[in-house]
Formats: sequence, C-alpha cells, structure tokens
Amino acid sequence: MQLPAPPATALPEVIPPETPPAADPTAGHSAPAMPLSWRVAIGVAIGVLAVATYAGQEAIGPRGQSLAGIVFFFGLVAMCSANLRAVNWRTIGWGIGLQMGLALLVLHGRITLGGHEYSVYSAIERAGDVVKAFIDCSDQGAKFVFGNLAEPASLQKVFLDDYLFPFAFKALPPILFLSAFFTVLYHFGILQACVRLAARVMEHLLRTSGAETLSVAANVFMGQTEAPLIVRPYIPRMTNSELFAVMTSGMAHISGGLMAVYISYGANPVAVLTTCVMACPCSLYLSKLFLPEMGRPETTGGVRAEHAKSPYVNAIDAAAAGTSDGLQLALNVGAMLIVFIAFVALFDRTLAWVRPEWFSWTGAELPTQFSLAWLFGKLFSPVAMLVGVEAADQAKVGTLLGYKLSINEHVAYLTMQSWMIKADFMSPRSYRLAAYALTGFANFSSVGIQLGGIGAMAPSRRHDLARLGMRALFVGFVATLLNASIAGFFSSLSH
Repeated sequence: MQLPAPPATALPEVIPPETPPAADPTAGHSAPAMPLSWRVAIGVAIGVLAVATYAGQEAIGPRGQSLAGIVFFFGLVAMCSANLRAVNWRTIGWGIGLQMGLALLVLHGRITLGGHEYSVYSAIERAGDVVKAFIDCSDQGAKFVFGNLAEPASLQKVFLDDYLFPFAFKALPPILFLSAFFTVLYHFGILQACVRLAARVMEHLLRTSGAETLSVAANVFMGQTEAPLIVRPYIPRMTNSELFAVMTSGMAHISGGLMAVYISYGANPVAVLTTCVMACPCSLYLSKLFLPEMGRPETTGGVRAEHAKSPYVNAIDAAAAGTSDGLQLALNVGAMLIVFIAFVALFDRTLAWVRPEWFSWTGAELPTQFSLAWLFGKLFSPVAMLVGVEAADQAKVGTLLGYKLSINEHVAYLTMQSWMIKADFMSPRSYRLAAYALTGFANFSSVGIQLGGIGAMAPSRRHDLARLGMRALFVGFVATLLNASIAGFFSSLSH
C-alpha cells in the first residue's frame, strides 16, 4: 500500500534516445553457466555460519549476530543468483559501499555548522521531529472534523482499560495531508529534482541503466506502482534485469507519505527515514546480483527527463487533487486492515482446534494455545537472530516479520505499537531494528499490486512480471533484512 501518484500525464515524460538500439529485451551478451557446485558451496557456508551464530550468540553478542547476518543475507541472494559469472562486480562493490557509507554517516557521522558540531543521527532525529510536526498539523484538521474521536488521550481517560486506538480517526487523516503535500511538491518540481539528483549519483557509480536507476531513486518518495511511471515509455523495452530491479526496489521501499504514517504508529523515525535511503543502492545491487544484466539496455548512459509543465492550475488545485487521491488510499488502507486482521483472527480460531498436547512427544516448548503469532515467531526468530536482535526478543520480532511478509507492514507496525504500550516488552534496540526490517512493501499482496500496476503500463511484459514477481518479493524482503543487519552492526546501544 502506498500513496497514489499524480495522474500519469503529470509525470515527467522520458525522452527516448534519437536512435535507440534494438528493442529486444533479451538480446545481449552471454556468460558460461554458474556451476551447481558454487551454489552448494555457498549454501553450506552460510548454513554453517547461521548455525555457528545461533550457538555462539552469547559469545559474539548482538553486533556479532548482525555481522553474521550481513554475510548470510548477501550469500543467500548470491546462492540463488541466475549466474554469478555474469555479475558486474563494480555494481555490487559500489552498491555495498554506498549502503555502508550511508549507515555509517547516519549512525556515527558528524557535521559542523556555525562552529558547533552535531551528529548526523541527531540531525535526522530533527528531521523525524519535522515529520511528526506534519502529523500534528494533520491532527489539527482531524480534531476539527472528528472532535474528541481524534484525540486518543481523551478517549483513554474515558475507556480506561477498555481503550482501543482510534485508527480511523488518528492514523488515516495523515495519509490525506501527506498525499496533498507531495502532490504540491510535484507541482513545483521539487520532487522531480530530488529524484534526478539521487539517480545521477547512483547511475554514475553503479553503472546501471538510466531508466532503472531513475525508477529506483523515485521509490524514496513514491510507491511501487507510481515510481515506474517516470520511466513508463521504456518499460515495454526494458531488459528482464532492468524490470526485475524496478520490481525489487518497489518491494524494498515504502512511499514518502507512508513514512510519516509509520512514524505516527511509533516506529523509530531515524530507522524509517534511513532505511528508505539505504534501500536505493541495496535493492539495486541485490537485484543485479540475483539477476545479472545479460541484455543491452537502451538507456545505458542516462535518461533525460523533460521538465514537463504541471497539469495543475496552481498549488490549491494540486492540493485538492492530492487530497482526493489520498482519500482513496486511506479508504483502501482501512478496508484492507479490516479484512486482513479478520483473516488473522480466522486463522487463530482455526489453530485453536489444534491441541498442543498432541505434539508433547516432540519435547519442544509449546504454547497453551497455537496462534499465527506463535508460528511466525518460531519460523522467523532465526531471521531476527541474524538481524542482531537479542535472544529474549527474537520470537517477538520474528512475529512482526511474519506479519509483514504474509499480511502487510501496516499490521506489523500496529502490532508493534500495541507492544510499545507495555513497559519493557522489547528492548529499544529490538524496536529500532524491527523498524528497519519492517520498512518496505515486500509482502505477498504486493506481487499482485505490481502485476496490475506495472502490467497496465506494459501489457506485453505481463508474462515477465508474473514470472519475476515472487523472485522480486524474495530479494526485496532480503534487502530490508540486510539494511537492518547493517544498522544493527554499526549502531550503538546508546541511540
């Protein structure tokens, strides 16, 4: 789920080269096949690493777990690569360097302004405060319309122990305001300028094609079906590797507007803001590791985007259009949450029929009653361990990861928010790393969203989109975990 972009006609038109090369997306060079022995060797190596990390958690500590996770998640994608022999290692090297550099800059970098030294982390915290201020502005409008229903503190005094968070009146209104705000930014050309700047940096360093790089950069601000609109004329002729990069990036990011929504849920603002930027190089180099470029991208060397005139009459017209788009998204978010949380309850009711004593012969520690949260906790706790979460919180973070992948990130964030109310339910480090890992659209429903959204732009590529969908989900999900592992390794407990 993401903020809707302005109408397709409002997006900058991409001007194709005057003499484009052959449009065959599969044409290009070839490389010797990757031996099966390489996959087996990598699989054994990362398997041994994971077991050793689990056994030695107390000795190596959370940062050691995160370091092992960095190697494991990278190795997992390498093991599943279409062909490691065809990988452009310059792209991988610069991608890792950018990702690591961004993490170090945020977590340990310092800047000097006016003779005073400040940490970059505190600067981004201030940026998080700005986001919260935007949410407060939205709250003022919601209070005027909904009165005390938009004031959780007032409701909590009335309902006491029976208090439930008023999601519709508190969490949905910011979507309207942020949608309108980003549409106004588009109207004045600010959004396009930020996207072009980020794209030029990555394209120069990673040597990726202009079209895919521009789309990936746009994902910092736009959703998984809106960002590709910027390069819509090129999508039908993209190579499979380019198309896969566009899809993977959509899975690994969230839209700019929803950053504010998740921060309003209580997620660490620095983690949410940082991981969206880190996901740019991460999703790009992981996609090229998994599916190396074997074709001949027609936008190698850059894409020139025309400064198209805004379709809106003025800022008021843009704000009104953005509000209408935001209303559609807010209604969709509310409806989806009702349905998906109902499914969770249905699964829990079904699992309640399974008696734990039936499995007592296994000798494993079993709950008094099975639930989806318990199953996800057990299934994904090894993943949480490799991210760098302490042993006491691994099952809890594993539950959040399971909710995010199988349902959506909204349910995961709201579950985490409910846990924050309980004193010392998880450590601050666990909450922070969970925010890194949850910030992305990588869930099963996104496969259908991309198939419908990107497929509408290029009907001739629907077969490729369907074939690459689950693979993009896998790599996009791993990208969020890799971001969290890097943050877990470089971060200090004092933050």
